Formats: sequence, C-alpha cells, structure tokens
Amino acid sequence: MFEPETETERETEQRRSRLIMVLGAAGALVLAIAVMLVTRQSMRSSELDRFVRAGAAEFESYKDQVVLDDQEILVYPNLLEMVQLVVRARLTNRGQRTLTGVELIGKVYDLQDKVVAQAVSFPIPRARTQPLPPGDSMKIIVRVDVPAKIKEADVKDVKIELQGLRFQ
Repeated sequence: MFEPETETERETEQRRSRLIMVLGAAGALVLAIAVMLVTRQSMRSSELDRFVRAGAAEFESYKDQVVLDDQEILVYPNLLEMVQLVVRARLTNRGQRTLTGVELIGKVYDLQDKVVAQAVSFPIPRARTQPLPPGDSMKIIVRVDVPAKIKEADVKDVKIELQGLRFQ
C-alpha cells in the first residue's frame, strides 16, 4: 500500500522545505525593512514640520543666539575611493529659549567657490535627544560625502550653517 520513501525523495523534500523557510525569512525581512522605512519617513516629516527655517521671522530673530565655535575639519577616505569631510564644532545656545531641534547644513566648496556637495544634519533630536537649554553647549558633527570626481585637492572650504530651529 504505502511504499517507503527513497533516500533521494527524502533529500529532495528536505531541500524544498529549507528553500521555503529561507524564502519566507527573506520575505519577512524585506517586509520589516519596508515598514521601518515608511514609519521612519513619516516620523521624519512630522519632526521637520515643526522647524522654523531661514527666512521666517522667528528664525531670523534667534539665529544669532545659536553659535558654532571651535570648528575642526577632518578628511576621511572611504572604501569607494571617495572623500568624506567631517566638521566637528561646539554649538552653544546663547539665547533665552530652549532648543528641541537644530538643523544644520554642511557645504563643500570647490576652488571656484561653487558648492559641490552638501548634507543636512539634525544634532538635536538625533545625536542628542534632550533639549538644549539657554547657556548650554554640545559637540556636533556634520559629515559630507564628496562625489568621486572631486578630490581632496579640489576642495577649498567646508562650512556648516544653521538652517532650522525648533523651540520648546
């Protein structure tokens, strides 16, 4: 009535079971990553909605109270033979309001004073989750990846600028 499975049939069934398990795990991983990216994007856009930016009266009246001192520029080659420029600095809140968000932009200038690369950084709330009260300082880092066609010798300057603020 029932014949015993042959060794080949058993091996084939085991391979098929393993393949199904691997494909299921890979599918679950892809789904989890997609959910994380969508959730992160929606959180990011809601975070960014509450920032006041350059041009807004509230930003313009307070921006001089947020000071970037002790800037240091470091150069790191990466594995793709590209250059990453890192600016370290101290950010100080010299105003009277507590900052719950700070948006900075790092810009890399070539020898003709043209911006060749830029990157946005949010030291608050990403690097520091606590607000920055009046009189306090924090260390910040802004990283900018330079395109492969631009070599370190082609870079004239790297600057970081205050681009947005969020208040308590």
